[in-house]
Amino acid sequence: MMDGSNQRQSRRKFLQGAAGAAAITVAGAAAANAQSVTGSSGGGALSNENGSNSGSAGSPQTSGRPNGKTVAVFGAGPAGLTAAHELAERGFDVTVYEAMSVFGGKCRSLYAPGTGLPGEHGFRSFFGFYHNLPDTLRRIPFPGNSNGVWDNLVRLNAAMIAGHDRANLTIPLPLPLPFSQLPLTPQQFVDSTVAVFQTLFRLPLYEAIFAAERLGVYVTSCDARKVNQWENITWTEFAKLDNSSPEYNRFLGDGFIKELVATKSSNCSANAIGVVGEEYVWSLLNLNNDDSFRGNDRVLNGPTTEQFVTPWTNYLASLGVKLRLGTKLAGLQMDGSHIRSATVSTASGPQTVQADYYLSAIPLDKWPALLTPEVVRADPALESIRELQAAWMVGLQYFVTEPAPIANGHVGYNDAPWGVTSISEGQFWHRPLTSYGDGRVKDVVSAIISDWDTPGMFTGKTARECSPAELARETWLQIRSHVDGKGGTRLTDDMLHSWMIDTALTGAGTPQIAYEDPIFVQNPGSWHDRPDAFTKIDNLFLGGDWIHTQMNVACMEGANEGGRLAANALLHASGSPEPSVTIEPRFRQVLWEPFKIIDQQRFRAGEGNLFDIVDGFRRPN
Repeated sequence: MMDGSNQRQSRRKFLQGAAGAAAITVAGAAAANAQSVTGSSGGGALSNENGSNSGSAGSPQTSGRPNGKTVAVFGAGPAGLTAAHELAERGFDVTVYEAMSVFGGKCRSLYAPGTGLPGEHGFRSFFGFYHNLPDTLRRIPFPGNSNGVWDNLVRLNAAMIAGHDRANLTIPLPLPLPFSQLPLTPQQFVDSTVAVFQTLFRLPLYEAIFAAERLGVYVTSCDARKVNQWENITWTEFAKLDNSSPEYNRFLGDGFIKELVATKSSNCSANAIGVVGEEYVWSLLNLNNDDSFRGNDRVLNGPTTEQFVTPWTNYLASLGVKLRLGTKLAGLQMDGSHIRSATVSTASGPQTVQADYYLSAIPLDKWPALLTPEVVRADPALESIRELQAAWMVGLQYFVTEPAPIANGHVGYNDAPWGVTSISEGQFWHRPLTSYGDGRVKDVVSAIISDWDTPGMFTGKTARECSPAELARETWLQIRSHVDGKGGTRLTDDMLHSWMIDTALTGAGTPQIAYEDPIFVQNPGSWHDRPDAFTKIDNLFLGGDWIHTQMNVACMEGANEGGRLAANALLHASGSPEPSVTIEPRFRQVLWEPFKIIDQQRFRAGEGNLFDIVDGFRRPN
């Protein structure tokens, strides 16, 4: 296989193919006419032995007949619920164990104590390039919806790149958008035009050309080069950020990296940034969207728990799935390479769980505690899980007494040192916010803090050093410094009703600060430390966005795909006659394929990419 890893061939046959690592591109008008290639690329993720994929996402015809086999699923986030969903529809007796007191994992909603005002663990994005997750959404019944929960998605018409010392750029979504649907006010149009020209004139011509060269190298790289060369270096190294201008860094560096993957360009693999970048660009051009009318970015029309998670768990219960809250996976009892039983901790003490199969969809950071000598001895490859990294991406909601539609979509505050992003959710929710709490709240600005180690603009402290009140105040001021007085936006202290920070953050303002829900980040080389859905333990399977998936990065689509891969691994191991869970292969831009074929030959010969004037003479790793 082109990925160079030593994965077992015998079990690949049942796994869904993957399109491999992807790229950022500056596609122009010609790209609008490109066609999708659904064959496997081979190198970026798990693929079939013959290199082919097995069709589109969808619900195959399953019998639903009970087969008498029991499955214990640990973790009730998107990965665990996806696996439970697929297995229950195929006749397995499934029990889901969740450590928290609510379902949904990182997708759960939060409600302010004492008021019931709705917030989020972090705002949700259902990007158009998601295909597997939308298939699941369509299969979750919701009263009054012909397409289930999927009908609860609302299209976003714009995204904003906000700057501290410049006009803000509002980008219509997707491109091209019919003129009648442009979500720009006259002032936003003026501000956006000014922002584009400011960026063009501040970025030296030679750096603009160099940026295009770097992106061109990536999109024409074969999959083997992406996963064996670009995977092993940081985005800083690939984009040559260290010796570039501040404007170039703002364009290709931490100005957007921190918002994208909750990490810094100096600690994120070039391959991971490429994956997200390519997917988003094709989606922006409306080439690879789940539904072209719904656009390339969608959100739910209400709190995630109400509009997605609760309907999902209700449906699972109707299938016979047993759902257990407050039950944390604490240990695995081994009998050689076989799990004899599992232990869960509960409020009443430890309990033993026995099943035919065990499927873990718990977060990455919870796995090291389970890696006992017996588990590692059964599958030594699992030891590499300890090498994987996670970062803090913490939600913070501002409840305001006036509508605050900063943009008709997500806002990235490019000059905010804490990597702040936000969305004004009230404009998308079908239930007015005045129906919550004391009736005074009319909107919620849902923000995320992604950088916890850079001093703030106003306190001079890092987020890690701040008390909850300081976190809320500094983030509020960073947002205001980017938007006040621009495009008619007005945020004032007197419209701030209250705020709420993610309850998973504890000990803020003390040396004991901790965060219970970090997300997986793709540091250089992490692909080679990530496990597969199957293991050498014959009845243990892994699901989540941190295992080998074609999406590569932490997101709901990756978690859903990870759950599907785990379900397929279990189906294969059990000898089930039921059809495999289908997984949509990633979009392939046909225009780049001839260049990738050439690059594959060059990579095998130890040569650099044809267009690489910087790294072309450095032998690939």
